[in-house]
Amino acid sequence: MGPILLSPHYISPIWGGTAIARARGIDLARGQNYGEAFDVSAHEGVESVVASGPDASMPLGQLLGQRHREVMGDDPEDMVVQVVSMDARQNLSVQVHPDEAYARRVEHDREKAESWYILDAAPGATLIAGCTTDDVDRLRRAAASDTIGQEYGRKVPVQRGDFVLIPAGTLHALGAGIFAVEVGSFGNTTYRLCDWGRGRPLQVDCGFDVLRTGNEPVVRHLGTHDPSRLQVRVGADHRLFHCDVVDVSGSWECELGGTYRVVTCVEGTADVGCGGQEARLGYTTSCIVPACAQGFRVSGDCRVLVSSHPLGAE
Repeated sequence: MGPILLSPHYISPIWGGTAIARARGIDLARGQNYGEAFDVSAHEGVESVVASGPDASMPLGQLLGQRHREVMGDDPEDMVVQVVSMDARQNLSVQVHPDEAYARRVEHDREKAESWYILDAAPGATLIAGCTTDDVDRLRRAAASDTIGQEYGRKVPVQRGDFVLIPAGTLHALGAGIFAVEVGSFGNTTYRLCDWGRGRPLQVDCGFDVLRTGNEPVVRHLGTHDPSRLQVRVGADHRLFHCDVVDVSGSWECELGGTYRVVTCVEGTADVGCGGQEARLGYTTSCIVPACAQGFRVSGDCRVLVSSHPLGAE
């Protein structure tokens, strides 16, 4: 079984820009922006679809169910690490995600922890990650006036090549002028606490149920791709997902160790080979390397994200 290419589930959010469409050569109809692309997702409502081969047009969740051992290997889960491309022309809503226990009990969902690899950022761009106060009464008053992000959001400046880890329960918002790849866990529940006056519904009560005011982001500054050498560095490490940032000059090989990987090209062009087959990844695109391949090779002058689900994570 070779690399699994997927057709993303595209969304045109109110805050979205057109960088994803430009990167992928997509012509947009009037009113579209495709500012958010669920490139690798088995979550209902935003599910990716197999793009080619004998399983073409099959929803990813169905593929995992029918060919679980081949794709997932020793991983007993029925979902994969999610990868989402996001282009923020405006600030995203200030939001928080539930942990595993709350998500299962209240939403029949899974924990949503996430990380952002910054593909590009306008000069001076910032995101919100964490609170500047632990006074919940103040935070509630600010949420009621739709100003919690402005008043109490912790502003984090970012630039190309940064990696930011956002645990569940963290107040956060991707900021205007940031183009990012999100790598995260299985859930997809979001509670908005502020929408910058845009008038969309808020979920303040649930949001404050799960908010952890002491959470702070983990930020790694990795810089841009260095084509002069091969290097593998940790981008994000969480109990539910792990992501390495790999700078390839020529080729790089990786053993799978009984489970799958998701490979995402974030600079250059990457050729991913396994199981006697090869897939070419352009900028921002991803594939799944199935566990049955046992290993894979990345060729080219490129930077890739290699994401996985740590076994025994729950």
